[in-house]
Amino acid sequence: MVKPAVSAGARDTARYEPGRGADAERHARMLLDQGRTAMVQPYLPLVAEGERALVFFGGTFSHAIRKQPLLTEAGLIDNFRVPHPGAAPYEPSEAELRTARAALAAVPDPGDLLFARVDLALDEAREPVVMELELIEPNLFLRINPQGLERFAEAVAAALAVGR
Repeated sequence: MVKPAVSAGARDTARYEPGRGADAERHARMLLDQGRTAMVQPYLPLVAEGERALVFFGGTFSHAIRKQPLLTEAGLIDNFRVPHPGAAPYEPSEAELRTARAALAAVPDPGDLLFARVDLALDEAREPVVMELELIEPNLFLRINPQGLERFAEAVAAALAVGR
């Protein structure tokens, strides 16, 4: 998979089948020529079962969603697709929560984060792995989880109270 380091809704992102390395390289070169940072990461086939997004406020887990796969056609950059198809509330497993918390623990002063989103998928052994750690994220799926909106407001108020 090739994608820009800064993007939303898989904009300018595509996955490539084995043997299509030249196409992936052209994609990365296009991003670099635009002055953007290109990221290359393995495509996890079990993302077909859904990507999980775990949202944290002030370092505390708030809510999660699960969405359907986005990159359904190999080699296609489609900037007009629905960015989060089938997004619905999701109850993460203990392993998913542990993985997300470990990702946040790698951030210097994670308690200082007002919000964070950890995107996970399952690897071949069905273990959760981090796909993205979103620390500057416009979509926290607050419409899908009304309690998340309340928790976010509480986190903002708490951050203001301590002068962060």
